[in-house]
Formats: sequence, structure tokens, C-alpha cells
Amino acid sequence: MEEQINEQNLIEQLRAAFPELEGSYDERVAFWGREQSPSNYDVLGFVFRPRLIEEIEKGEVTDFLRRSAAFMERVCTSGNVEAVNVVWTKVFEWLIFRRKELELCWPLFGPATKAAIKDAARRWSDAGRRFGRIEELPEKNFPTE
Repeated sequence: MEEQINEQNLIEQLRAAFPELEGSYDERVAFWGREQSPSNYDVLGFVFRPRLIEEIEKGEVTDFLRRSAAFMERVCTSGNVEAVNVVWTKVFEWLIFRRKELELCWPLFGPATKAAIKDAARRWSDAGRRFGRIEELPEKNFPTE
């Protein structure tokens, strides 16, 4: 059985799931120096997301994308609000504004991930409407199921 993901072990679990990111992770650690470790947000934003984007830009489902979807589902089903928030802000908030990329990944996502992404899109769309925006709302970017 896999260990439950939380804010304390998110980076450890990410590194275990994606050993190919170790070089980028080491660069991020070096950037911060010995006195401070990179935060969950820093690692997801500067190590995981760039590789995720690179894989999405290939325009086809790759092993990395499948494993990414499985990892995000583990985070979303963890019940750990802080861990979910990291993925929400560093991945979902990027993805909801990109229909083509979302369409590629959508079939890979589990139910908890889809629910979290839809919630993010709803919240961003509600905020947009409050400021008079009616076009290009992220909740309109979802593929039909």
C-alpha cells in the first residue's frame, strides 16, 4: 500500500514517483542553498510543472502524463488540504485556462482530480464574472464526458 500524501511528505512522494526529475530537484535545492529547503510550491512549480508542460506539448499521452495523473489523484484523494492546494495552484490553475492541454489530459485523470479541477475552474469563472468577464471563462474549457 502506498503511503498517504500530505504536506510533510509531498516532495518525498513526488521524488519517488518521478526519479527522472531528480536533476531538476537538485538544481532547485542548490538555488536555495544550505540554509533553506525549497517549499512544496517551489518544487511543484519549478521542477514538476515544467516537465509536465513539456510532456503535454508533445500532444500525445506519454508514460509521464499517465504517472502524473496517478500522482495527482493520490494527492487529491489524500484529504490533505495543503497538499491538494499545492497541486491546485501550481498545476490546475495553469491547466484550466488551456482547453487543448486539458482535453489531452482529461481522460487520464481520476474522479477526485477531475472534481478538484472543475472546482478550480468554477471558482476562477465566478471571480471572472464578478468583474464582468463573460468570455474565456475556464469552466467552458472542459471536454464533454
